[in-house]
Order: sequence, then structure tokens, then C-alpha cells
Amino acid sequence: MKSLKSLLIIALGASILIACNGNKTNKSNKAVNEIDEVSVDQIIEDLENIPTPTTFELMATINKLGVPYVIEAVNSLANQQNYLSSWQKSLNLGVYAADLSYNVAFSRKAESEEYLKCLLLLASDLNISIDADKISTEFQDNINSIDSLAALVKDILSESQYILNQTSQTETALLFLIGSWIESSHICISATEMSHNIEDMIEVSIKHFEYVNTIIKYLDSRKDQSDFNDIYTQLSKIKDLVEILKENRTDADKFGDLSIAVNDLRNGII
Repeated sequence: MKSLKSLLIIALGASILIACNGNKTNKSNKAVNEIDEVSVDQIIEDLENIPTPTTFELMATINKLGVPYVIEAVNSLANQQNYLSSWQKSLNLGVYAADLSYNVAFSRKAESEEYLKCLLLLASDLNISIDADKISTEFQDNINSIDSLAALVKDILSESQYILNQTSQTETALLFLIGSWIESSHICISATEMSHNIEDMIEVSIKHFEYVNTIIKYLDSRKDQSDFNDIYTQLSKIKDLVEILKENRTDADKFGDLSIAVNDLRNGII
């Protein structure tokens, strides 16, 4: 999840710049509060030390382990019409970004095209001014090259994140991060349940799940806000279950508990 790592670093940097450029204003005070008491350097150091791949690399690893594509693992495109608030759209922009990476990694051409359209529409709704026509054309031109499509998907996510932070949409950026992480976790769980290499998939999943610690750190200052409280509580539960699973990697019940917690969280946002 290197692209998501960049998102959080940029979001933190944007908050600092706003604070520095508007001394003693309400805007700068708000930016400082958003950073909360967690050291920015510490968060960035944590990010650099977490051995998480990009979202696409995670999906490619699942494919290489011989796990079949699980159609039920992705969010239905029909759900897009249900997302009316910017909160829902921001979370599911991240969800559909993970789904797009999953489909591209498994060479699901038709599905990849549909998920790209969905992603671009949500991005437009959120005023992320990426060039949809250009991206769609490039996608069609490279539809038979998985490496080219993977690079294009990464560029789309990076550009979206850059625009979000340049326009100080730090909350949208954070929700995008959360949505993508949750959907990637759900796909990891679905893949593990279908895998013949369960031990290998559990190791891949645990590395991904450990990223929850960083998300919780950045959410800490928002945990008492009604919009974030439930997500924060559920992520904290997942964090505890991940630690338990790390000590009991072969315990199917422990993995089952984590699976239920992730799916409950995911069902609450899609």
C-alpha cells in the first residue's frame, strides 16, 4: 500500500503547511488539532517501517498464490447509486479503488473497465479534477497489458490523492485511505477462505492488517466525533484481534473472529 502511505504523508504535510501559513487563525488551529498529539515524524516513521505493498501488489500476490478470483469479494457496482453524502462517496472511492486493483491484477478486463468508470464518477462527484477522458482512453489502449494497467491504476490513485491534499480535502483523503484499507482487508479474508495455501495467505493478510495501527493513530483526535466514533471503535477491535492472531496463526477460530470483525466494519460502509 505504498500509494496509500503517500496519501497519509501528504495529508499530514498539507495540515502542517496550512497551520504554518495561517498563524493564529481558526483554520490553522483546526489543522493543528487534526494532527493531534501524535508526532508527525513518528507516524511517517511507522509508515516506512510497515512492510506493506501497494494495493495492486497485494492483489497480485493473492493471484500468485493461486487463489481463485472471488466475485463476491468486491463491492457491487449497483451500490454506487446509494452513496449520496460526501462521507459515503469518500469511503467508497477507496473501496472501489481496491476493487479496481483486484480486477486488474486478475486480468478481469470487462470488470476493470466498469470499476474504472465507477471510480471516475465518484472522483468527479468529490471534485477530484482528474482527466477522465484521457484516463479512459489510456485504459482502453493498454487493456491487454496488465503491467501497463497496473501502472495506470497507481497513477490514478496518486493523482487523486495529490489533488485531495492540494485542495485541503484532508478528511476526504483520510476516508479514502480507510475505505481502501477495509476493502483490501475484506478481499484478503475472502482469498484466505478460498486458498489452498492458507498459511501463506494468513501471513500476507497479517502484514496488511498491521497497517490498522497507523490508521488508528491518525483517527485518535477524531474518535469522539459521531461520524468517526463507530469506525474508530471497530478498528480498535480489529487491532486487538490482529495481535491475537499473530500469536495464534494456525488457530482457525482466531482468524474467524477477525474475519467477522472486518466484514462487520465493511458492511457498515458499503
